[in-house]
Amino acid sequence: MTTPITLEERVTILETRLDTILPTLATKEDIARLDGKIDAVEERLNGKIDTVEERLNSKIDAVEARLDSKIDSLEERLNGKLDTVEERLNGKIDSLEERLNGKLDATNGRIDSLENRLLIKFAALLIPVMGIAVALMKYL
Repeated sequence: MTTPITLEERVTILETRLDTILPTLATKEDIARLDGKIDAVEERLNGKIDTVEERLNSKIDAVEARLDSKIDSLEERLNGKLDTVEERLNGKIDSLEERLNGKLDATNGRIDSLENRLLIKFAALLIPVMGIAVALMKYL
């Protein structure tokens, strides 16, 4: 158990603590000096930020200009290649169309020939069938 402290002892302890803490506290002058330093640092940093921002903006503009140029060049080359491919494909399509039309004409000629032969055979069969039908009609 601790012994009770007298009021005089408590005041002495508190004075000792106050004497220890007081010298470490900032004065108005200390705060004013710090304010000045903070303002100076802020001004210096703002200047650096502005400088860096200007440099970055100029680099971005330069990169953008180079990329625009490269994109335009690529677009021209690709358009040329696409035109070449389109011409080649159109030529191949025209060639295939001509071949198909030739084969279609040949096929149509053969169909017409078959059609004529079938009509002749049908007509040849129709005549005897008609004769039979007429003969049946007489008997019915």
